[in-house]
Amino acid sequence: MPRIDQLATLKGGVSSAQEVVVALGEPRGQGQARFAAELPEQNIWFYEYTQASGSKVQMKILLVFIEKDVYVGHLWFSSGLLLGATK
Repeated sequence: MPRIDQLATLKGGVSSAQEVVVALGEPRGQGQARFAAELPEQNIWFYEYTQASGSKVQMKILLVFIEKDVYVGHLWFSSGLLLGATK
């Protein structure tokens, strides 16, 4: 799991990409996206964590947005899914 307790140490528009790596660790994946034609392309770093307990599986995904080697912000996704036989 990424060190989410360190998210508070990152400042949007100020913290460097290297500071993100120091705070959260290496991302599991990377990509790029443009959210609107007039906005610059941003790098997106992907962190994920899966936790299972019996028939319940929960996945947590943290997306970290980087623009020109500067931390812009982040977005969390979390989803629980019950696995088991259906009738």
